[in-house]
Amino acid sequence: MKTLEENYDIVVVGAGHAGCEAALAGARLGLDTIMFTVSAESIALMPCNPNVGGSSKGHLVRELDALGDKQAYSNEMRKTLENQENLTIRQGEVTKLLVEDGRITGVKTYSGAVYHCKAVVLCTERK
Repeated sequence: MKTLEENYDIVVVGAGHAGCEAALAGARLGLDTIMFTVSAESIALMPCNPNVGGSSKGHLVRELDALGDKQAYSNEMRKTLENQENLTIRQGEVTKLLVEDGRITGVKTYSGAVYHCKAVVLCTERK
């Protein structure tokens, strides 16, 4: 069985608020970008806990929560991402960073697929 291998300029791991912004920034700069999420349903889904990433992000989460628009934000961001040129969204778990001679060369997913790239942006959840 042949292993999937693809090439991108940027790999973004995580599809929370930071991951979405990083993926959009790369794609809008014309860089071939792929963003990984463990669940396509959780793209841009911000937790209700305002203690995420400092006071600024906490403030944003509280405002969206107060307006009752967290799901609307998630839906709108997902639409924006899906329609962005140069951006691919994949549901999958990145399990390994690939490094050669001290430089990042890509990532490997749980399924064994390899995604070669020039840069990796980690936007994973803190636990």
